[in-house]
Order: sequence, then structure tokens, then C-alpha cells
Amino acid sequence: MIEEENFGFRDKRGHFVPKEATDKNPVWVLPLNFKKILSWFIFSYIFSWNLVYLIFAFIAYYFFTPPLSEMKSFAPGWMSEILLRNYVIGTIFFSLIHIPLYISKSQGIKFKFNPNWPEKIQKLFTFNRQIFDNLFWSLFWGVPIWTGFEILSLWFYASGTIPFFRFNDSPIYFFLILLLIPVFRDAHFYLVHRFLHFKFMYKIAHSVHHRNINPGPWSSLSMHPIEHLLYFSGVIIHWIILSHPLHAIYHLFHAGLGSANGHIGFKQMLLNDKYAIDLSNYNHYLHHKYFEVNYGNLMIPFDQWFGTYHDGSEELHNQMQLRLKNIKGE
Repeated sequence: MIEEENFGFRDKRGHFVPKEATDKNPVWVLPLNFKKILSWFIFSYIFSWNLVYLIFAFIAYYFFTPPLSEMKSFAPGWMSEILLRNYVIGTIFFSLIHIPLYISKSQGIKFKFNPNWPEKIQKLFTFNRQIFDNLFWSLFWGVPIWTGFEILSLWFYASGTIPFFRFNDSPIYFFLILLLIPVFRDAHFYLVHRFLHFKFMYKIAHSVHHRNINPGPWSSLSMHPIEHLLYFSGVIIHWIILSHPLHAIYHLFHAGLGSANGHIGFKQMLLNDKYAIDLSNYNHYLHHKYFEVNYGNLMIPFDQWFGTYHDGSEELHNQMQLRLKNIKGE
């Protein structure tokens, strides 16, 4: 039987705090422990959600993307095919998480960070419902903008505007870029996210996403279109460095599907009494809870370097409150 107490505890308010909330990426911990680094690289970097997003991208590119020869000029046919493909994959992916956890509620609040469910009527949201709001911003804006960056990337490669290389040209370089994409994503996400928390950007764009204090899977891409443009712009690196079309698609799938990781609201999804899927990024859940902490993820510890890290502990919570008081001049 999989029990919560083996993986964390409930605080005074009933919120679930996972044990590994305070774990740090061993790459940045001194003195270096190469055994821990190797274990992290294999099980938390390679055989992780990164691999899941890569598999989706591989299938999408090699089985559901028109040949590059057909994409030398913009045409409704191939462009709509890619848009439809992304709608189908995105909807299936997010629904496979949302339906069992938030509709059928198959495990109740077991492993749910916030013990409360999103309220049915909330005037803060578009259409007065969090799920309707999330679906609107994700599907009406998110997927089309994600697809727009993909269409531009493929057209650049197909038309010869930007050179690309094939796997046989340099297999080592091919895999090196694949391995670095999560790192590119992490650095880009921090820079963009920090910018979005500037007052004027928060007011005109990022506030849409932060309506989701108690997020669910569909909150992931629930953003203002300005934020979508910034969020997916990380793929531009593949317009600058020599890349393969799969690299660009993997980068976008990592951003599109990978956005779910910090918004699911559950630590684990139970498959049965013995097996569960590790789901969520508690680090980013705390960002939605407290707003001014954890602007980045744990791949590169920007927040630890710049004093905005929160791990759920009372010590760092007090540090956060003191920092915010100093900012406000209280």
C-alpha cells in the first residue's frame, strides 16, 4: 500500500509537503558527490519526464509531420495538419492527468498539495470557472502559438533559410543537443519568468496565469498570449545554433507538455496499491502559492543563488516574509 506518510507529511493546514522538497540538484552541491550526480543524471534527467516528452516529439515528427519537401512555402494544408496534431496530443496528454485526478477523483486528496478542490464558481476567472478559463487560454491561444513557432521552425529548415544537419552528419552532436534541451529550457524559463514578474508585465500578461493559486493540469498553458509568445520563444535557439528539426520540435513539446509538471497539484498519481507515477514539481507549486519565490526550477538553482528559493520549510518561509517586508519598506 502506498501511503502519504512514506513520502511526506501534512502541515497544520492540511497541505501535503513531500520529503524531497528540500532536495537540491547534486550537480551544484559541494563537495561534489559523483555517485549522486550519476544517479541523478540517469534517473532524474535521462529516464524521467524528459524522455516522455522526447518520445512524444519523436512520434509527432516522424509519423505525424509532413515531409520537409512539402513545407518550403506556407500552405494551409500542412500548417493545419500540424495544428490539429498538437491539439490532439495536447488534449490527450492533459486529459489523461486531469480526468482521473480532478473529475473522477480516483484517489481523493491523497498526495494533493492543496487539500481543497478548485471552487466551481470564481468570478476571477474567464467564464467564472477555473477549468473553462484554463481551457480557453490553453486551446484558443496556447496551442496555436506553440504551433506557430513550430511552423516557422519547419519552414525555415525546409526553405533553406536556416541550415540544419542530419543525424548521420554527426550522431554525437545530435545527442548532445538533445541532452542540452532541458538545460536550455530551464535557463530560458527563469529569465522569461523573472521578466514576467516585473510590475508592468505582471499586470498586462502574467496575472492571467497567476489566477491559478490552486492549479490543475489545464492551468499549465493558461496564459495571456504575450506570455505564450515569450514562453515558447526558447525554440529560437535552434534558429541560431545548428540543429535538426527534431530538436526544435522536442524543445516545443518539452515546453508545451512539460508545462504540466509544475501545475498538476498532486505529488503522485496512484495506478494501484503498489504503483504510482511521480507527477509534480513541488517547487513551482510553491511559486503559485506564494508568488514571489521559485521563479525557476531546480535544474539550475537560480533562486538559491538570488535568494528567492522556498522549499516549503518554516525557515525559508520566514526568510521569504522578511525579504518581502524589506521590499515593501515595512
